[in-house]
Parts: sequence; structure tokens; C-alpha cells
Amino acid sequence: MALTDVERDLRAIPAEKELLQIKLLRAVAHATDNQVPQRVIAKNLAVTQPEVSRIVKKLRLNPAARDRSPREVLLEHAAKRIDHDRMMAELIAWDYTFGHLAEDDPLGESYVRGTWDQIERSRDLLGDDDYRVLLAATADRRAQANAR
Repeated sequence: MALTDVERDLRAIPAEKELLQIKLLRAVAHATDNQVPQRVIAKNLAVTQPEVSRIVKKLRLNPAARDRSPREVLLEHAAKRIDHDRMMAELIAWDYTFGHLAEDDPLGESYVRGTWDQIERSRDLLGDDDYRVLLAATADRRAQANAR
């Protein structure tokens, strides 16, 4: 089902909000990498110092948050920052990692997410046809990952 222009406009707003959060996170990362004190970061971002501290902790626990991700590409398309062809080209070419059970978990209960999981969890941003194209484009890579 194709989205109407109004629906696309509405869906752009939450995508923009999430992209803004990514931008905030990366701004804090850049500032802390450059030894800017948290109180200065907080003042310039108009947030509290404890909020900056929470962001720094989030970055420490998830260093990959600094990097571009498939979810970010999907959000940029939803926010109308990139067109459909650019989104699909980037997602097809993505060097995905695939989720797996943690090797250091003797019970096999800890799942380590890969970047492909972002595609699986972002179906609200990706149409069925595009999802099928990505499945086909990554079939060999997914099979190799599952064979390990």
C-alpha cells in the first residue's frame, strides 16, 4: 500500500525527532572527545548536566551509537532527507553484521544484535517490497552468517 502525501508528512515528524536524538548523542560524543566539560555541553545544548551524564553513559555502553546505521538511513528517508533510490542503494550495499548468541554465555540466552536486526526491527519504516529486495540482496551474506 502506497502512503499518501499526508501520511508521509506525518511519518516524517517522529523520524525527524529520532534523527535529532542521534544528532544530540553525536554532538555530546564529539564534545566529550574534545574534553569539553559536561556542564559546558549542558549549557550549550540547553539540557541539564545529569542528562549529559546519561548520554555519556549511553555512549560508553553502546559505542556503535556513534556510527551511521541502517536505522538512520531508514529514518532519513522517512524524514524526506534522502530519496528512495539512495536509501535502497545504501541499504543494499551495507556491510551488515548478523545477530548471534553470545559466545561467552554458557546458557545461550544472550543475543548479540547485528546491524541486520535494525532492518528486522524497522519494518514500520520499510515497505514489504523493499524488505523483499533487501532479503534477496543479502541472502548469501545471511546464509554465511548462519552457517557459523
